[in-house]
Amino acid sequence: MTLKIIHTSDWHLGQTFLQKSRIEEHQLFIDWLLETAKTKNIDAIIVAGDIFDVSNPSIEALNKYHYFLTEAFKSEIQVIITGGNHDSAARLNSYKDIFEILNISVVGGEHGNLGAVIPVFKRKEETPRAVVTVVPYLRDGDIRKISEGESLNEAHGLFTVEVKKHYDNLLQQAKEKHADIPVIGTAHLFVTGSVTSEPSEKKMHVLAGTLGQIPSTVFSEGYDYVAMGHIHKPQLIAHPENVVLRYSGSPIPLSFSERNDQKEVTLLTIEGKNIAFAPIPVPLKRDIIRFEGTANEIIDKIKSYHSSNELTTWGEIIITEKVNFIEFNEQINELCFEKNIEILNRSTRITNSEIASVREHFIVGTDNNPLDDVHEIFKLRCEKKGINEEGINELMPLFNQILEKVKATE
Repeated sequence: MTLKIIHTSDWHLGQTFLQKSRIEEHQLFIDWLLETAKTKNIDAIIVAGDIFDVSNPSIEALNKYHYFLTEAFKSEIQVIITGGNHDSAARLNSYKDIFEILNISVVGGEHGNLGAVIPVFKRKEETPRAVVTVVPYLRDGDIRKISEGESLNEAHGLFTVEVKKHYDNLLQQAKEKHADIPVIGTAHLFVTGSVTSEPSEKKMHVLAGTLGQIPSTVFSEGYDYVAMGHIHKPQLIAHPENVVLRYSGSPIPLSFSERNDQKEVTLLTIEGKNIAFAPIPVPLKRDIIRFEGTANEIIDKIKSYHSSNELTTWGEIIITEKVNFIEFNEQINELCFEKNIEILNRSTRITNSEIASVREHFIVGTDNNPLDDVHEIFKLRCEKKGINEEGINELMPLFNQILEKVKATE
């Protein structure tokens, strides 16, 4: 009989999406995951970091976490959880002794608790079929002593060396304790070559991921599969020795940049020393959508939009021209109500050429610089926000009132 494991990560329980709660979506995902685990006879579930969105999660988020763990225990599913950069290591570790009784292993990531070797069993069997080296999110100061005067490049190189040593040591322990069975690693970090949902996210992940990107070679040959977390887009990462590194991605879209990503968990099937893996798509109950273009293009896109999902669609509007926002919003609001869409964010994307009209009379070295005139500065800011001439004229009396009040206090 085969051993079956589900690899998932980056749940971000308790997340708010532009002040909107995700509790309902997370509950639907957890219920689906538990039902999938039952129907597919899953033996274990690995959550590779960021189970929570913040270090001090809400009571609602904690309740969902505990609900998942208790239901998994009732179904005799082994659970392995690692801490991510969003998680509080102390909070995750606080009940670990109790959780162990429930066949739940938690490695939160406090100093001195940066890794564990956990055997994985098929239900009702006493001999392990695989072993997991469980590693949480690693911070530079956790695994080495930082020396004064290190440059960023030096620190990154030294950190990378220590990360590799850490994984190599755990790999050796796993091989010594459990010979001749597959070794699965866990990691919550940004590996070189990872693809984010949108290019703008890459910088954010690098800044959040300790000292930037880590090469895939920190995982030595001997690891049969590495269950990755931290990047929300599911993907395989190239490795020179063909070690399988896979990000499962987040189970629901956590930002508008993830609106087009496939959301999934990864199914591992283990026969002897062989591991096969395949994605299982997560059925989403809410659309996250972006409407971008001119006013007429956005209106046409909303008119043609259809969704069969049970939850209200959350939308974002990016308009690429100057408009009268009062009239535009009236049209949009009526259409969105009919289509069960709630617009959570509105912004403009105006090119420099389109705001050049404000500057076109500026001549270097003369007195006609519009930036010397506070009213021209106000007009420039309005045009950058996509407000047309009519809208600016409507706002100008209010701006003048504010300006007079400021002058009166000088």
